[in-house]
Amino acid sequence: MVVSSHSGVAAISLALLLLQNVNALSITESSRAQTARSRLSEAFRSPSKKLTLHPEIVLPEPSDPTALLLRASEVTKLSQILRTRAKASAVFVEGTVDALAPMGKEQEDARGNFPGPVPIVYSLTDSANLSSSLEELQTVDGVEGVMLSFFGGKEIDSVDAYLEEAKDSAITDMCSAIWDAGLQPIPELVLSPGSEWSEEDVERLVDAVKDTCGGLDPVSIVFTNGETADSEEDEESNEEEEEEDSTPALSIPASVSKRTAFIGSIRTNAGGGRMNLATSQLSTDKFNGAFLRADCVPGYRLNPDLNVVGGFWSAAMGELKSLKSKSFSFRSKVKLEKDVPMEWYNYQKDIMESGSLGKPSGGPDPTLNSEGGDYKGF
Repeated sequence: MVVSSHSGVAAISLALLLLQNVNALSITESSRAQTARSRLSEAFRSPSKKLTLHPEIVLPEPSDPTALLLRASEVTKLSQILRTRAKASAVFVEGTVDALAPMGKEQEDARGNFPGPVPIVYSLTDSANLSSSLEELQTVDGVEGVMLSFFGGKEIDSVDAYLEEAKDSAITDMCSAIWDAGLQPIPELVLSPGSEWSEEDVERLVDAVKDTCGGLDPVSIVFTNGETADSEEDEESNEEEEEEDSTPALSIPASVSKRTAFIGSIRTNAGGGRMNLATSQLSTDKFNGAFLRADCVPGYRLNPDLNVVGGFWSAAMGELKSLKSKSFSFRSKVKLEKDVPMEWYNYQKDIMESGSLGKPSGGPDPTLNSEGGDYKGF
């Protein structure tokens, strides 16, 4: 049998074209991206299998020139508090890259010291700004990842719904750009409230996310429950039901958990032991970590004072990590609902003086005045 030279050349050309297509679909990490994966993986997973805690920080963009000048020192101070007092495992930061820079420097300067640096994940709020944001992040130390809210935060209630949304998505190119920048893309999936996911569903979903990311498992996936459309009166009347639905309902198979870290979002308001309840639920459901959203901080939208925010997370995360009884109560020194907390540092002292090993009571503490700013646990 004789094969023409033209046929041989055509076959070789076709083979080379197929090889190029395969390579185009395969994401490879740079050494910098591999370092970022290692640091984030260590931050998201506890050797003792305990839930890791990751606060969300929303950096303000002051309009007042004086406040803008002072912001750098405030961000540096906040960074130090999160690292040394709150002992966060990682920090998710929303804001401009310029506002983030002092935090990145403070964390990087701590490398080699104890406590060491806390990895920073930049929360991208507008995918249209990805290219310019990555260019700016190249000059910022301490940032290891970028969180992408898949499909613009649109809720999904099934794997089929995810696959439908992913068809015409540009997320693969975005993830590739983040890896090329030496960082790790961290997908955020917003799940429909009340949706339940079996182990088979979760495995299929993680496989689908891997394909969307370009064929490489992300170091972590953040799962967030969509917000309900209930009115404030409905929320108050159905408080117990809401607390049950405050965390994603996933059945996480051990085999999939080895591939990527599962991080669950918590948006519940502090007080009444609600944050403790939510983190306990995540731990029971075998999540690796908890993403403590800025919504947990009372009044943060009205007055995002960074001193207040740092003090809150120091007190809250210390309590969430504590093995002591969660049945105690303490009295605040400000009226949180009306004044917005300005002295959260006092909370740590309040906790120490409150007798945190007290026995559970049969009902609400009659001396606890919630209208006056009293809180029962976190």
